[in-house]
Amino acid sequence: MLLKRFFKAKAAFALVLISLSGPLALSSASAQPMPAEVQVGTRTIIDFEFDWGRDGVYCPTCNHGAGNSRLAFTDDIGNLWVGYVDFNNGFFHPRNGQAVLVDTKSITAQKIGNGPEWMFSDRGSELVYTRWTDRRPQTFINVSLGHAFMSAGSWVSGAIPDSRGFVLPVGSLDLNDKVPRVHYQNFSKRSTDMYWRVVAQDTTQFKIDLGSDQPGVTRRWVPNTQKIILTYPAETAAPAPVVNRVFRQVFLYSPSDESVEQLTFDEENKYWAFMWQAPEYNNEYLFFVMVGGKELHIYRKLLQDDGVRAWTVINKIVMPAETPYIVSPEPFVHNGKSWIFFTLSAIAGGHNISAASQIAMTGIVPGASTIRLLTSDSQQARARRDPEYFITANGPYLYYNRYVPRVGAQAVSEGVFRVDTGLGPLQAQYARPASPR
Repeated sequence: MLLKRFFKAKAAFALVLISLSGPLALSSASAQPMPAEVQVGTRTIIDFEFDWGRDGVYCPTCNHGAGNSRLAFTDDIGNLWVGYVDFNNGFFHPRNGQAVLVDTKSITAQKIGNGPEWMFSDRGSELVYTRWTDRRPQTFINVSLGHAFMSAGSWVSGAIPDSRGFVLPVGSLDLNDKVPRVHYQNFSKRSTDMYWRVVAQDTTQFKIDLGSDQPGVTRRWVPNTQKIILTYPAETAAPAPVVNRVFRQVFLYSPSDESVEQLTFDEENKYWAFMWQAPEYNNEYLFFVMVGGKELHIYRKLLQDDGVRAWTVINKIVMPAETPYIVSPEPFVHNGKSWIFFTLSAIAGGHNISAASQIAMTGIVPGASTIRLLTSDSQQARARRDPEYFITANGPYLYYNRYVPRVGAQAVSEGVFRVDTGLGPLQAQYARPASPR
C-alpha cells in the first residue's frame, strides 16, 4: 500500500516525546542522541513489503526452508524480487534485495500505485501483485492480478485466471487459513468497484456492494477474521430542507455473508483505517483511522446508555502544529502494547518528497500516549517515505525510503534506511512459537 514533509529539530534527542495534552514539549528523560538512521538497502528498492517474520516470530524452516524473514518488491523494469532480512541485525541480504527472481511482468508501484503484497495461509507465504497479461501488449487495458507461490522450493508465478482489467490485490493474513482470499478493484480513475475471491483456479468473483461509485476507497484485511475494513464516501443524513452531505466513513465488510456494517457516522473525512487485536484491552478488536489528515482516532466497541454496544472514540491523538500532516499510519504490537507509526510533515501532499518529513510513532492508551519522533533534520533535511515495521532480535525497527529533497527538481534517492524504535527485544512472556509450514 501504500508520505512526507518538514520538521526542524531544536536539538538532538533520542525519542522526542510530544505531549498530546498541549503544545510541543520535550521529555527531560529523553535527553539523549537521536537513534541512528542506518542504511540497509540500495536506492532501487521501492515500496517493499515484509513477510510474516516482521511480527518477531523467526522461522528459518518455514516456506520450504526459505524462512519467513524476507522482503518483496518490484524493481523499476518490472521484475518481482524476494530478498532476505537478517533477523539478528535487520540488514537486507543482498543489499539490493535481489536474491530470488519471482516474475518479470510485475507492474511497478510508480505506475500502478502499489507494489506486491504478501498473502499468508497454512500452505505458506505467497505474493499477490498487479502484472501484465501474458501474450498481450503492455498497455493498461491488459493489466491483471498476479499470484506467486512456492512449490518444491521454487517460485511459480502468473496471472490469476479471469483477472484481466483488475488491479491492486491485497492478500489475506491468517497463517492457519486453508482458503486464502484476495480483494482488489477495477482499473479506473473515475470510480472504484471492489471485489474479492478465493485464490484458486476457477473461483467465483464477488463484488463488494458499497453503494458508492466514487474513487479513492481504502481497504485492509482484519487479521484472523476474514473481514475487510474500508473507508469510502457516504452520505450523512440531515433533516429537511438541509441537503445531505458526503463524508468518508469507516465500514466493515464480511465476505461470509456479504454484509456491510457502517462503523462511523460523524461529519469528518476519514482515511487509512486499520483494525487489530489490542493487548491493552484484553485482545479486543480496536481500530484507528486518520481523521482530516492531522489526527488519529482510536475506536473501541463500548456499551452505550441505551444498552447497545457501539464503536466509540476512546482517544484522539493530535499531531504537533509544526508537523501536523500524517501519512501512511499502520499499527503493530510488541511486548503487550500497541503502537502506530507514520510519517509527519509540515505540508499536505501525501507522498510528497520535495520537502523533508519525519518518522514517528505513538501509543494508543488515553492519557498515556505520546508521539515519539524518531528522526531529525538537524544536520540536513531529508524526505522519508513508506515506513514499514520489522521486529528483529533487537526489537522493532522502522524501515523507509530516504530522499534528499530538491524543490523544483527530482528528489535524490539515498536508499532504504531503518531506525530503532527503542522498544527493546521481545520479552519471553510475549513470545509466540513458530509453526513451520
